[in-house]
Amino acid sequence: MQKGRNIINNPVQFGLLLALAATLLYSLKPILIKLIYVHDISSVNILAWRVIISLPIYMAVGWWVWRQRRKRYIRNPARDYWVIKTIILGVLAYYLAALLDLIGLQYISSQLARLILFTYPTLVAVLGWLIFRQAIDQRVMVALVLSYLGVGFIFAYDLDSLGDQVIFGSVMMFLSALAFSLYVLLSKNVIDAVGGASFTVVAMLSSGVCILLHFLLTTQSFTGLAISMTAFTLIAVMAISTTVIPSFLIAEAIARIGPQRTAIAGTFGPAATSIFAVLILGEAFGWPQIAGIVLVVAAITYLQWDRIDERESTVEVDY
Repeated sequence: MQKGRNIINNPVQFGLLLALAATLLYSLKPILIKLIYVHDISSVNILAWRVIISLPIYMAVGWWVWRQRRKRYIRNPARDYWVIKTIILGVLAYYLAALLDLIGLQYISSQLARLILFTYPTLVAVLGWLIFRQAIDQRVMVALVLSYLGVGFIFAYDLDSLGDQVIFGSVMMFLSALAFSLYVLLSKNVIDAVGGASFTVVAMLSSGVCILLHFLLTTQSFTGLAISMTAFTLIAVMAISTTVIPSFLIAEAIARIGPQRTAIAGTFGPAATSIFAVLILGEAFGWPQIAGIVLVVAAITYLQWDRIDERESTVEVDY
């Protein structure tokens, strides 16, 4: 009991624990999606149900955050447009990236999907160079080569075993990673200004509205909502355990240990997904998967490790 209290009282240890818990939950998402697809449910229906389940939770948290903020709100011109910026970023990450993720998972293994998404830190560095002319050093180039070499091992294996559909699925997953990278690159200043909780709630609510509109505009009738109890349970578990809970865990982890340490704590994500994929889905796990995971995890760790001592106290969660 005393040891548990010490971890909670230590912001670094507790932050790492939160980041690891969030990573573990995120690692389950592709597995749950694969299980849901067995019930012949479209990606749009999955997204719509996820929003229906998670939206009330975010609305409740948003109401509570608003009550806390209004007691000490001070007008700041630098924050006046944060809602508009957050809506755009939320749509980019939690609507577009999520939709592309679901589409891609129909055509490739969950292990390949997770690895492609996991390379987003290298894309953040490249986009930072293209958009903001931020310098790219040798470390970024090495990480870029190693990470996509690792992806290539599993891509080749999937291509051989699953066929040409893997090309389309991988492109969709890469575009999802690209959209999420833009979100990561552009969201930091907004989070610094308004706090993690406020940002997360508005981003998730705005993306939820877009998903529901997409569903209403592309679905001919509501018969698509008539799903089995097993499928509904899987979607509910996915919505709460791999969307709502980790979104707040990550925000709190960043507040306590900073974004770089949080990213490094997430490096065991691909390995966790592979373990789940083998145990639950029966996916193959041989030398291509091992080589791919090792290369990508090593690349991202190498990219992030030298930055953990930089000042990161600007990111905080606003309750």
